Amino acid sequence: MPDSFNDTKNSLDKVWNTVWDFWEPDNSWNNDQGKCIEIQNKLACFNEEHPNDPTHIDSVVKAVQRGVALVQAAIEWQEPSIGKNKPRKLSEKLRGHQWRLVITYSGFEITVKALMNHQQRGIDIKVIEKFLRKCDIPEYKHLSEPRKTSSIKKWLSKEDGKLAEFLGISNGDRRIIEKWIVESQPINSWDEAIKLAKAIRNASAHGFLTATKVEEWKLKPALCKLTHDLASIVAYGLQKLT
Repeated sequence: MPDSFNDTKNSLDKVWNTVWDFWEPDNSWNNDQGKCIEIQNKLACFNEEHPNDPTHIDSVVKAVQRGVALVQAAIEWQEPSIGKNKPRKLSEKLRGHQWRLVITYSGFEITVKALMNHQQRGIDIKVIEKFLRKCDIPEYKHLSEPRKTSSIKKWLSKEDGKLAEFLGISNGDRRIIEKWIVESQPINSWDEAIKLAKAIRNASAHGFLTATKVEEWKLKPALCKLTHDLASIVAYGLQKLT
């Protein structure tokens, strides 16, 4: 596991243990109004409208537990691979990197929605941007645009929107993918990184972005960095609960 992943794993584990030390024992908030109020006071840094009733506190805590567990499982997946061949084929390894990002994004979204008290289906980027502002997060280290491989160059010559159509994406997903791949612009902020992670998650989970294209477009470094970025954001968010 690369050092950056080890560092992020250790940071996430440490802060989660600290948060859980405050919350435990499990379900204690269901019969302790004082505990509910203490937890609500912590959650208020994300959204002051979090109520302090046990049912709500229980739903938030359980959601955060699920989200963090997914992120932890993803970043602990040291050699991601999906397939049955031994030794693993390159395509199986790359598919593993794709699904590690898919898992990480799912955990990230569940955690953010719970902390922000966002109960609607899906999550708007404005909610995520608000979440980022509430975290003491350092300046983003940019993600470079993909190299213009011969495979990518073929897409640059096609008419507008064809790449997005091929990847099965639209709206915000299309805009960030076209900025990064078609316009060859780097990703320079946390919110852009999240948008790109979401777009790649959608294209991967729905089967449009194949492992073959990941190899042809040399996307593995981006998949690794975006996975690391999402896990880091979750760790910085949890820090506000300590």
